[in-house]
Amino acid sequence: MEKRYILILSLMLSICCVAAKHGFAATVGNPLDLDVPQRSVVLRQEVVEDTLDEYEQAFKIKASFDVEFLFDKDLHVNPDLRAAGIKGQWYMAKLGMTILNRVEPYVKVGTSNLEVKWRQGQGAQDIEVDADGFAWGGGLKANILELWGVRLTIDGQYRATEPDVSAITVDNASINDAGPVFKVNEWQAGLFLSKKFEIPLKFQSIFLVPYTGVVYSDSNVDVSFKDPNNTGADYSLFDANNKTLYGIVLGCDIVPSLSNAFIYSIELRLADEIALSLGSTMKF
Repeated sequence: MEKRYILILSLMLSICCVAAKHGFAATVGNPLDLDVPQRSVVLRQEVVEDTLDEYEQAFKIKASFDVEFLFDKDLHVNPDLRAAGIKGQWYMAKLGMTILNRVEPYVKVGTSNLEVKWRQGQGAQDIEVDADGFAWGGGLKANILELWGVRLTIDGQYRATEPDVSAITVDNASINDAGPVFKVNEWQAGLFLSKKFEIPLKFQSIFLVPYTGVVYSDSNVDVSFKDPNNTGADYSLFDANNKTLYGIVLGCDIVPSLSNAFIYSIELRLADEIALSLGSTMKF
């Protein structure tokens, strides 16, 4: 009997020792390994948001609206014509995508309101043709390099319009032609230097990005019509192009604040033409 008690007591002590040795591993249902699970719901959401932010920074969609006032551009014409030039306004909406802050392809659509003048014939008849209508274009802008805060950018673009002729005059006499032609095709490539400056104000800072550059530009201006009262006359520019192919650009982008999604621009072009552009850009 005494041996039985000793055996039972020994068995109970053995169970207690085993429980004391191995019973503090973990509470049932809770993993011991601190590294699992490897994914956190909160951190996973942060990763998703960070990835979306990185995508947004890598691919930025921009929309802008520009108004260009073309005060004067001289055209090169054949010896039979003189004093040829074009002026008017362009109203263009632009949609572009900036990729990795390096490259920005874009497209433009809008309207043009243009006026072409020239003198033709030995009598030096003064001819004026007005037209307005749909315009479109596109281009590519790329940042080449940046040193000491100065950025070098290249921009190439194309623009075209084939507006409806609204008025034709020869020596101030109106002409009615059922099928006049008015086509303008323009292309240019430019190289620009820019630098960002911060202007501290009382509540927040604004940023100015002045830029300057040189452009090579040319155009093809095809305007022609017939006078029903003078069927022997041929009034045409004969595919005129730019008289001066190189120009200078001066401009400035205005950023109200770093948190602002809008940028305002002003640009002046000289030499090849005299033109002023005003614009506003929004980043989505």
